[in-house]
Amino acid sequence: MQRILEKMAQKLNEYDEASLMQLWQHYAATVQDFEPSRRWEEAALALCLIQAVHWKNQLFNYNLAMTAVPPDMTYAPTVPDFTRAHRKQDGEHGSGAEPAKATVLSFPPRPANKKD
Repeated sequence: MQRILEKMAQKLNEYDEASLMQLWQHYAATVQDFEPSRRWEEAALALCLIQAVHWKNQLFNYNLAMTAVPPDMTYAPTVPDFTRAHRKQDGEHGSGAEPAKATVLSFPPRPANKKD
């Protein structure tokens, strides 16, 4: 199992985050519209994988920046905000725009199983 996970991680790491983030909205919409199907399950996993690449890159960049901090710590990079998606909204253009906040998918509570 560990070898399979490491191969999956290696393959996922080969993909470009920007290309993956272009698919985020597609998978988020599919996951939000639940249906008990294999298609929905795979979309949920794909969404998680996209988020995992995004999170890994933020963490990597933060740690890399920390290695460049002078010993006197006059400058230290801020801890990345893992709750924000760094993607452009549809129709948003320009380089100076603030990145849009991530869409948080809310999951309704599961109904309690009634035992007779």
